[in-house]
Amino acid sequence: MKLRKEMVDYLSRQIVSGLEEKELIDTGNESENIAESVSGIIVNDLQVEDELNDEVKVILEKMGDEIDSANINYRKMFQMVKQKLARERGLIL
Repeated sequence: MKLRKEMVDYLSRQIVSGLEEKELIDTGNESENIAESVSGIIVNDLQVEDELNDEVKVILEKMGDEIDSANINYRKMFQMVKQKLARERGLIL
């Protein structure tokens, strides 16, 4: 995960607070619980992306010789494979 849990918690509180200030949501006394829920959703989404990255690395490791011999840019190939898998699985990155 690219962000520490503390940063995700902080961002979640800021999101909920900003929505409350703009009167887009009314949390009553549940502001902290809602922020925790938002934090959980963000952490889960980041974990899905981490798992996808790991899967792409495995795929590219298997193709290592082909990538080297064809002089293919690893970073570009990584992004292409990641985007393809995300599209196939209906993920939004």
